[in-house]
Amino acid sequence: MWIKTAGLLLLGYLCLSRTFAYVGVPVWKAFIGEAVLVLFVVAGPGMGKMKWPWAAWRIPALRPCLTSYALFLGYGLVQVLRGIQAGNPALVALRDFAFNLYPVYFLLGIWAGATRPALLPKLLRGFAWFNGIYGMLYLLFLNRVEWYVPGVSSEIAAVPIFPQPVYSFVALLGLMVFERNIAKVWHLLILNGFVMLGMQFRTEWLAFSVGAITWLALTRQSKRVLQAGLAFVSLVTIMYFADVKLPGPEIRAGGEISVKSLVDRGTSVFHADLTDSNAAAGMGTAEAQEATFVWRTVWWLAIWNAVHENVRTSILGFGYGYPLGDLVPYLEGEFIRTPHNQLLYTLGYGGWVGTVLYLMLQWQVLRLLLAARQRTGDCFGVVFWAACMVFSLFFPLGETPYGAVPFYLTAGWVAAEQFAPRVQSAS
Repeated sequence: MWIKTAGLLLLGYLCLSRTFAYVGVPVWKAFIGEAVLVLFVVAGPGMGKMKWPWAAWRIPALRPCLTSYALFLGYGLVQVLRGIQAGNPALVALRDFAFNLYPVYFLLGIWAGATRPALLPKLLRGFAWFNGIYGMLYLLFLNRVEWYVPGVSSEIAAVPIFPQPVYSFVALLGLMVFERNIAKVWHLLILNGFVMLGMQFRTEWLAFSVGAITWLALTRQSKRVLQAGLAFVSLVTIMYFADVKLPGPEIRAGGEISVKSLVDRGTSVFHADLTDSNAAAGMGTAEAQEATFVWRTVWWLAIWNAVHENVRTSILGFGYGYPLGDLVPYLEGEFIRTPHNQLLYTLGYGGWVGTVLYLMLQWQVLRLLLAARQRTGDCFGVVFWAACMVFSLFFPLGETPYGAVPFYLTAGWVAAEQFAPRVQSAS
């Protein structure tokens, strides 16, 4: 059951992102990611006579990572109490605490990967098929269908039935790293490459570039990189000579999908936002891009300056539940809690102590991925981690289920193979 659950969660969040996160009972604020997390901790898979989340402490190689996570989790509880003591709404403070809870999915990923290590490449290939086909349908038609998930609070942005494809870079990196013969999956590279370009998430482009460069640096497989690059060059060449001009997604400020518009967007500032339409309303494409950059950058500077106004907030931050949006007048009173920058999120709520603890946790995750690569030769984990860390600087990766769950599940799945013999023998 837990293998199927892990696979379902991974595909669900990668394929349907924010929409899948709202599977559950939105009126009761009960969602699939949180429900599975509780079940995993309370009634998860076993290892010997103990449940896996607790038995993992018996594995020496995991203890540094688990110790780092215990500190990160404990500090999150401190921030909840600080937030409530400061007069922030208790439910809002607990909501922000999810940032410290989602790394539990790293343990589920480790258990799934230790039990079925060969399943991840198959899941990623299945995702590449879905993302390529669904992404094309979204670009051509579904982005204009205004159907929304019922029961979602009016305080937050509406949740569309047909969400934006936001993880094309993961599909592409999975194909490039796991597929032995790039030529046999050229059609998937073309499909997913077009979706990534057409959605015009420049942060995806940056994350993919960092992932590809990391892969090249680790493997020195220049031939495979050239083969994959040839697919993208062919795609752009065809678009140029065929003078392809398609309407851009409405939620991405409209515009058009063409070589010229892609070059214009690629040379402007980077950002990634699932709700850019709010900032872009009533503007042309270029003006909307600039407006999005300006309002987000000003907010980031306001968070930085507010945190460093005194020693206390510099060290401890403002605590969970604090309305970071109120630091700038144009977001005052808005139901928005994340600046779409992981470091500024941790700095704003937890100060430099929280930021250091988060970086320590990520270092431990990377350390396990590097150990897995040394043991198995599989470099996808390191490539994926590097791409996601860049992605998290412009996207709510760690504080939302549609960002954190697929990240920690995938990272754990790759890191798990080094623990497979012990987990399998005890399960």
